[in-house]
Parts: sequence; C-alpha cells; structure tokens
Amino acid sequence: MPDVPELKSPYRRVVAALAESEERYRTLVEGVRQYAIFMLDPDGRIMTWNRGIHELLGYDRDEVVGESGEMVFNAGDRAAGLFKKELAKAKRYGESMIEHSNRCKDGREIRVHDTATSLLNSEGRLIGFAKVARRVDGAKDAAADTAALELAKALARVQVEVEHRRRLETQLLTAVEEERERLGRDLHDDLSQRLAGIAMMMDSIGKQLPRGADETKLRDIARLLNDAVAVARNLSRGLHPVTLTTHGLPAALAELAERVPTEVEFKLPQSARLDIDRSVALHVYRIAEEAVGNAIRHSESQKIRIELRTKPARTISLSISDDGKGFEARTASAGMGFQNMRYRAAAVGGALEITSTAGSGTSVTCSFPLTARLGAERAAPSGRKASNRKREKPATRSQGKPR
Repeated sequence: MPDVPELKSPYRRVVAALAESEERYRTLVEGVRQYAIFMLDPDGRIMTWNRGIHELLGYDRDEVVGESGEMVFNAGDRAAGLFKKELAKAKRYGESMIEHSNRCKDGREIRVHDTATSLLNSEGRLIGFAKVARRVDGAKDAAADTAALELAKALARVQVEVEHRRRLETQLLTAVEEERERLGRDLHDDLSQRLAGIAMMMDSIGKQLPRGADETKLRDIARLLNDAVAVARNLSRGLHPVTLTTHGLPAALAELAERVPTEVEFKLPQSARLDIDRSVALHVYRIAEEAVGNAIRHSESQKIRIELRTKPARTISLSISDDGKGFEARTASAGMGFQNMRYRAAAVGGALEITSTAGSGTSVTCSFPLTARLGAERAAPSGRKASNRKREKPATRSQGKPR
C-alpha cells in the first residue's frame, strides 16, 4: 500500500490545536452527568450527546443524534411550538430559559430547567445552539438556573472554538484530497499512459530485430517500463480511489481489501442499503485505509476484517479489526494516525472508537449518520455531485502477498 504524505507540517499544527479544543470540550461535557447537554445545529437537530442525556432521560447516542431536539418535549409543548419559540428567542437574544416537561424514553415526564444558548462563529454566523437541561426536584431552585446558564455559556465558548478549528481542519483535509486527486489523475491518465506507450513501442521494435543481445535488451527495457506502469497505477489508487467515485464506498473497500499485502476479509450484509454522500464516503474510506495500514505496519496481524453495516437510527458502522499483537490504547491513541481518523470521523458527524489490549488485536469502529453531508463549505474535492451507487456485496476475502 503506498505511503503518501499529507502536508504534514501545517496538518500537524491544525490537528494539535484541534486536539486541545476537543479534549477540553469532551472533558466538560462528559464530566457533567447531572445535566442533559444537547448541541443542536441551526435547524434544531441534535449534533452531540452526553452521558447526562442517558442519566436524565434514558436515551442513548444512536437514539438522539440526528433527531430534532423537540423529541424530548411532551405532546402539549410540541403542539404549542415551544421548542421553536425557545430557539427563536435564543437566536434573537443570545439565550433562552424555560421550565417545562421533558419526555423520557420510558414514557415518563419530568420537570426540567432548560437553557438554550445560541452559538456564533467568528463571522457572527449562527452555527447551532447549546441546550442544557436539569431536573427540577420539588420547589424551584434558583441556583440551578444560574448553574445551568453558566454551564451553557462555558459550553458555548468551547463549542465555538471547536467549530472554528474543525472548519480549519476540514478545509485542510479538503485541500489535501484535492491535491491527491490531481496527482492521482496525472499519474493514471498521463504518466501511466506515456510509459505504457513507450513500452509498447519498445516491444514492437524488439520483435523486428533479429534474436540477439540488442533484442533481449529492448525486451528487458519494455518489461521494466511495464513494471513502472504498474507502480504508477498503484500509487494513483493510493492517492485517489477512483473506484470510490465510480462505484461507491463498498466497492472501494473491497478493492482496498484486495490490494493490501495480507489476508483481508471484507463483509457487507446483503440487507445493507447505502447511499452515502461522496465527500463523506471519502473520509470514511481514508479511515479504513489508515486503520488497515496501521494493522499491516505495526500489529503483525495475519488476518484483517473490514465490515460495513447499517445500525438503528439511520446510522452506518465501519469496523476494521485484526488479530495482531495489539497495544495499550492509552499510550498509542494520541498518535498522528489515530488523530487523523478521529477528526475525519468528526468531520462527517460521526464518532470513532478504538479498542485494543496487548496481545489481543485491535478494533477501530467509525459510526456516522446515513444522512451525513459535509455541506457547501465541506464539499467533495472535485466539486462534482456524489455518484455512489447502491451496491450489495457479500463477504469477500482477499489473500494478499506473503508478508
């Protein structure tokens, strides 16, 4: 598998800065379990989940991410348009505070203090809302309102910083992919064709010469040129997966499984129905490519498994697992390769989970919404409309070259 650099100096600076902001955000949100904390997009859809949502309302990540924040309001408040009024007030005044009933997963209703804060980027554009809900027990606790408001403000400040740096990260990733695609096209369409043409000419001339040293040398040169064509085309596939553009993510993953130098099994359930935005599919493919590359280079694995499957709540899961030597996740997950995968997952609104222990192999799982889109400012590198076709493919196995 070709090892292609990714503009490492600026890339490392952006990733390091984003890592700091992401860690601050994660620590803040996940460390506060007495609050249900929702990050909403400008249309009111839930973008992020914290443990407090489960503690307070009983919902898991897959049940809320991508849904309207109105889902936790009771029927009466939904009919009255309370959710829309809350966001409209937050958008106009910067924040909104209400006390109302939230609907739990089991059907119960609980009374909550609810604070919504609008989030603006550095240009003053609305990028979403921070919502913080705290259960009301007995008499109204004014201190709870103050605590929720301060938490929402802190969350908003961190989220604005994270969003701004994530945009920089996405812009850099897009620039990298644009350059990769250009180089890949040049290698495949120009250099490879030129080399192949020269090889054909040399072979033709060799056939016209009488057998002897000169004829043998020409044929040797033609063979070397054909080898160079194969190398150029392999580099082209590494720079830009053409199959991803023409046949979609499942076909590109199957091709990845076939061309790596170890045994790889690719599994796509027959029931899977996938229609993934091409720009999103490219990030997911790069995650798979990075994970497979890590398994080959570092894990000493004999077998790698790639699986793409659909999950409840319109979610897709990509998992890459190996039977290698594994590692201590706490010490290795800060590496650049793992950070790259995490931020690609974040760029498509997904989450990355890495599990590994020494001696028991490694599993990398990326879960992302089926409806994920990068949007105009996170467009596909070529600017062309997504063309992934729905494709069904059973498990396939590729026996690579001996390591």
